[in-house]
Amino acid sequence: MAQTQNGKTTSVSASRDKKKVKKALARAEKSVQAARKAVAHSSAKLRKEAKALSKQTQKLAAKHEKAAGKLAAATENARFQATPAKKSSPGAPLVAALPRPSAPTLAELRQEAKKHKIVGYTRLNKADLMAKLESARP
Repeated sequence: MAQTQNGKTTSVSASRDKKKVKKALARAEKSVQAARKAVAHSSAKLRKEAKALSKQTQKLAAKHEKAAGKLAAATENARFQATPAKKSSPGAPLVAALPRPSAPTLAELRQEAKKHKIVGYTRLNKADLMAKLESARP
């Protein structure tokens, strides 16, 4: 409240202050309502975007599933085409028709060294084993 020079309060200045306070309060309430409306709008927009992304994710997952099935079928088909046409006995292992490497494997070299009775063949590497076998052959 406003006071005059002699210390008395005036009702005119008090009513002005009340009007200013009411206007400020009205502006604040209006701002709060606008903020609430903006939050509600943005929340609805975000929910809508999340729903769209969820649908897109489901579609991509379905495409991925379909592609994985096709890949598995193609792999299985290729595996069947690589196996020999004749049937082997039930106890024999299945061996794919892959080309053999030109150099013998370490396991094959060790078997041959065992046949030639080379001592310490299990500790030798492939190159040393090949050299020992060359010198042991007639």
